[in-house]
Amino acid sequence: MTDIAKSQQKKSNAANSYHKQTIAPDFSPAKRDNHRQPRVSWPAFVMIQFLILVGIVMFYNSSVAPKINPISLTADQALGPKSNLEASLNRAESQISALQKQLDAQAEEKKKTQAQLQEMTDRLALLLKQSSFLPSGPTTKMGTSDAAEVASMLPSVSPSTSELILLKERNRLTEYADKAIAIGSRDDLQAIVDAMFDPAMKHLNHACQAEFKRVQNYYEYSLSIDPGFTLPVQDIFKDGSIRAEADITPTQLTGLLQDSKQPWEFRLRSAFLLRASTDKSTNEILLRAIKEDPSLDVAKQAQTTLEKRVGRKFRLFDLPTIEAWWENQKEK
Repeated sequence: MTDIAKSQQKKSNAANSYHKQTIAPDFSPAKRDNHRQPRVSWPAFVMIQFLILVGIVMFYNSSVAPKINPISLTADQALGPKSNLEASLNRAESQISALQKQLDAQAEEKKKTQAQLQEMTDRLALLLKQSSFLPSGPTTKMGTSDAAEVASMLPSVSPSTSELILLKERNRLTEYADKAIAIGSRDDLQAIVDAMFDPAMKHLNHACQAEFKRVQNYYEYSLSIDPGFTLPVQDIFKDGSIRAEADITPTQLTGLLQDSKQPWEFRLRSAFLLRASTDKSTNEILLRAIKEDPSLDVAKQAQTTLEKRVGRKFRLFDLPTIEAWWENQKEK
C-alpha cells in the first residue's frame, strides 16, 4: 500500500505542477531576458534618419565649410587677380617709360642750353682776345674800355675751355686762308696779317705765319685765269672806238683796273696790259691795286707788272717792303 500511495502521490504532484505552468507564466529573471522586444515602426525610423542627416548638414555648414572655403578663396584670389596684376605692372612700366622720356628730354634741353651758354662765352672770350683779328671793313672794333667792361661780366675760363678757344682760333685762321685761296678774298688774307701782328694772338703767331705762307705759295705758282683770255672790247667799249686790245690806251686800262665793279678777270687783264704803258702814273696805280684791290689774283698781277716795269723782284704780297721801296724811289 505504501508503494501504491507514493506512486499516486507523485502523479498528483506532477498534475498539480503542470496545472500551475499552464495557468500562470514563469516570471523568473532568466526567462524575462530571453523574451522578444517590440519593433520600431518605419515612419519613425525614417524621421530619425532625416533628423540625423539634417544635423550632419548643419554641422558641416557651421564648422567644416568655413575652414575649407578660405583655402579655395585664397587660391581663387591668387589665380584670379593675376591678370589684374599684370595689367597694373604694364601700366606702371608705361608710366615709368613716359617719365624716363620726359627726363631724357629735360636732360637734352639742359645740354643744349649749356652748349649755347658755352658758345656765347667762347664768342665773348674770342672777341676780347682778338678784337683786331677781324677782316678790315666798316665794322667798329671794340675799344679797351669796352673790352674791360665785357671781361668783368665774363665767367672764369677753365683750362679745357681755353683749349677749345685756342682750337677755334686756329680753325678760324685756316678758314681765312681757305677763303683767300678759293675766292681770292683780300679781306681774309688781311685778317691773317692783322692776327700776325696782334699781341693778343702771340700764342698763334706761328700759325698765322704758316697760313700766310700757304696763301702766298699758292698765288706764287698758280694761274687762276685762262691763259688765252682777252678783254671783250666790243662789250666794254660799245661805241665801237676800240676793236682790239692793242687799241686800248693806258688811261682806259687804268680806268678798268681801278673800277671794282668790273669782273676781276677784266681788271687782271688790264693790269697785265699795263706793262707796256708809258704813263708816269701807271706805277702808282699798280701799287694802289696791290694794296687795295679786293681780288688777290688782280693784286698778284699788278705786283708782277710793277716788278716788270721797275726791274725789281719782291716777295709776293710783301706790302711793307714794296711801300718802303716806293717811298725811297720817290725821294730820289
